Amino acid sequence: MDSNEHKLLLRKIEREKAARKQAEKILEDKAAELYQRTQQLHEANEQLEMLLGEKSSQLQGIFENIVDAYVVMDLAGNILRMNEAANRLFGIDLEKESVNVTTLIYPEDVPYAMQSFQSLNEKGYFTNYQARVLTRNQGVRWVQINASVVLDNKKKPIAAQGIVRDITEQLNESNALAFISEVAQEILGKTNFREIGTILAEKVSAFLKTDDCVVYLKMPEQKYLQQISAVGAKLDKEGNIVNPLIIPVGTGIVGSVAETGQAELIGNTKADKRYIRDDASRLSELAVAISVDDQVLGVIDAEHAQADFFTKDQLKTLTSVSNLVALQLRSAMDVSARRESEARNVKLLDQLELSNRELSEYAHMVSHDLKSPLRSISALAEWIKEDNYEQLPEESKEHFTLLEGTISKMEELISNVLEYASVDRVAEEFLPVDTKELIREIENLIFVPEHIELQIADNLPVVSGNRVMLQQLFQNLIVNAVKYNDKPSGFVKIDCVDKDTFFEFTVADNGMGIAPEYHDKIFKIFQSLNPDGESSGLGLALVKKVVEVHHGEIWLDSTIDQGATFYFTLSKKK
Repeated sequence: MDSNEHKLLLRKIEREKAARKQAEKILEDKAAELYQRTQQLHEANEQLEMLLGEKSSQLQGIFENIVDAYVVMDLAGNILRMNEAANRLFGIDLEKESVNVTTLIYPEDVPYAMQSFQSLNEKGYFTNYQARVLTRNQGVRWVQINASVVLDNKKKPIAAQGIVRDITEQLNESNALAFISEVAQEILGKTNFREIGTILAEKVSAFLKTDDCVVYLKMPEQKYLQQISAVGAKLDKEGNIVNPLIIPVGTGIVGSVAETGQAELIGNTKADKRYIRDDASRLSELAVAISVDDQVLGVIDAEHAQADFFTKDQLKTLTSVSNLVALQLRSAMDVSARRESEARNVKLLDQLELSNRELSEYAHMVSHDLKSPLRSISALAEWIKEDNYEQLPEESKEHFTLLEGTISKMEELISNVLEYASVDRVAEEFLPVDTKELIREIENLIFVPEHIELQIADNLPVVSGNRVMLQQLFQNLIVNAVKYNDKPSGFVKIDCVDKDTFFEFTVADNGMGIAPEYHDKIFKIFQSLNPDGESSGLGLALVKKVVEVHHGEIWLDSTIDQGATFYFTLSKKK
């Protein structure tokens, strides 16, 4: 091998060494890079695992601590998992039993539920679905559900999840407020208690979802309740109650509520001996008193064929409605009672007016018929006396004198009766009368002894009345005051006080006075306190009637031996 070949070989070896070193260097660098990347990947995996653990823990915490019920089910509706809130709502333990959601749906809501599940399959979700569900411990509850499907990594549905919110209380409160407001609006301004009862029965029946509701009314001052309105089978085609029940207070569930004022919720009437069967037997009954100021006016009573149908929330709402209705119902009952009373009064007044008219006509007829034979008797007695005066013994002459006095007294009595009966006939003939001027005229007509002073006040008013009747009124009172004044120095004082809507007159004296036990008696017809028989007993009765015709009242204040004061009022109405 020559030197040139040797040199070429050495160069080749050097180049190969250099290339190998370069390759080793590259390999070392790549290995270091790979190691570094391996370390980074390892650290990343550890972080990922840690993050996955944290997310899983967080999801588990959310699942367990969410306030609303959370349910996961497969596509066939079998419940796979529930959180604690769902367990409390439905009362289900998945570790002990398998449950399909279809068994939790309220029967009447099944069609609506199937439509919602179909929407879930087609759209992948549904929101604000509201329906009733059956729970193990709480009965029927209203819920709102927002649900969505769960997809795998290939976007294929594998399950469904939903958040279930119990909205029973919310709906009950909302429905109750709407019900109360509706009833209030319907009865506003109603004055017929039967109309109020009908509205109440219809609204309560719709709210409670029952076809049997009756409103009872406690008859005023009676110990029984009577059905005044109803819905359902209790009504005939014309809307009248068929065979309305009358229940004594204290009898039956309704009677017990009327007696105590406390509402009652009966879940099974078969177990309650108080239950009274009406048109049919029903298992549930809800009775609430309608009360004002602890006074029971009536009872709202609802029944349903299903046991345990009514709820405590419904009882609470119905109690609120009964309190609302009570005031309007009492007002309507008062109006009804007043109208009945007014109708009775009108009828009585008509009868009284007819009786008075007949009595007045009879009095005129009797007075006229009596006066004619009385005058004949008087004339015959006078003729007999004149024809036989000289032959008559003194005793017979005295008898004739007594007979003449009796006839005169009888004629006066008949005239007084006629005068008393005539008062009503001129009752409407009212004109302005100056009472001061009228009394001055009376003063000139009657005899007033010198030892008695007639004191007439300056403020006597002009009144609206019948002048002749008012003259009889004042003249009778003044004459009596003068006649029965036994004092050496007596007085009769006439005065008046303006009382806004009427005048109050007084005729006072310092005479003999009248005992209290006779203060009412003296105003009655044919009643006289004078033992000598000089008074007919019609004077003060006539005075009282004149005052009443003028829409006033009369009364007396008197003490024996100290005088008497007669008070009477005259209305200002024309």
